Amino acid sequence: MPKSVDLAKKILISNKVKHFVDLNTDLGQSRDQAYFQKTNYELLNFVSSVNIPCAVHDGDPKDLLESIRQAKRFNCSIGAHIGYPDPARYGYEPMQLSEEDLTAWIYVQMGAFQALLRSEAMDIVHIRPHGALYTAFINNPEVALTVAKALHKMSSWFLLMGPAGPILERVEKEIGLRTAPEVYLGKRYTSEGQLSTNRMQDFLPPQGVMDQARQLIHHNALTAEDGKTVNLKFKTLHVSPTLPQCVEVADRVGQMLIQPVSLSLTDIGASGWL
Repeated sequence: MPKSVDLAKKILISNKVKHFVDLNTDLGQSRDQAYFQKTNYELLNFVSSVNIPCAVHDGDPKDLLESIRQAKRFNCSIGAHIGYPDPARYGYEPMQLSEEDLTAWIYVQMGAFQALLRSEAMDIVHIRPHGALYTAFINNPEVALTVAKALHKMSSWFLLMGPAGPILERVEKEIGLRTAPEVYLGKRYTSEGQLSTNRMQDFLPPQGVMDQARQLIHHNALTAEDGKTVNLKFKTLHVSPTLPQCVEVADRVGQMLIQPVSLSLTDIGASGWL
């Protein structure tokens, strides 16, 4: 039985889910592979979705197929982790691409990744920008709009995951593409409710991460780096495999949620249908 059906039955029967929130992580990146293999993919027990590279910024196709199979084994929905075409630096350095170049590279990534997924009888559930492309969504909104236009041209049903804040609101309003605002657990946020990109390499201490998660889940808010409380709309929480004690964090956050819900159900749950 598909995981989405199982989750829907749990929700309808138990009525215990407090928030319809996806719990997300990265899978298949070169820097993370040794960790996942060492821990036997334990983190995947606690998340509901994963982002897998599309063989452009990172990822050998054969290894990506194995990542897809592991995600399938753990009943995680799968997103295309798109990035800049810069495998030498794994997509973490900004690139100045024209709108035409960036659009073409998005088509290449989506087409290749869709083929890999379909070989395992699966399909793309969401799309999430990676590395420098992710931070460009905050620092250069025109990049986000270019990505959204390219995706919308491929399918108006695609779901774009990205940093919570005004840019995804613009994408929905101006492009008409569905979005899934994300909070990056353990990272610092500004008083405007945006990810603080000048401190992307830093994580909050372990207790700070849990306090942040608790505040988000119970109050839809977080404490910004200047001490102010900021309200945030979000559909997914990102737990990076590089986050210290990430398995424990994902487990404890999942217990707060009662049951993490895949992105295919977050819109339905938020609408009040479930």
